[in-house]
Amino acid sequence: MRKLDLYNQFKQEQYKTDIEALRWRIWAVKADNEQDREDYNKIAERDENEAMGIFKAQNAILPDYKGKLNEQTVDLLEKYLDKKDEYHTLLEVAK
Repeated sequence: MRKLDLYNQFKQEQYKTDIEALRWRIWAVKADNEQDREDYNKIAERDENEAMGIFKAQNAILPDYKGKLNEQTVDLLEKYLDKKDEYHTLLEVAK
């Protein structure tokens, strides 16, 4: 497997996991009670830690490697950024 392919696989898994974490964060903001918010935030934390683990694994296997993102990875990056914007907008409205 080429470094570029491996790099894109790592990035795709990282973005998928980050997107899932943001979904849980959004559900926490929308939750009706404190217990649900806490539960959703715990799940989000777990997913965020998993994404960080993927990032650290990528850096351990491919130190200082910066490859070009393929189309599939770019699509996931855009979804991640959209979800992140949605989350921050919800936080502003919730204040």
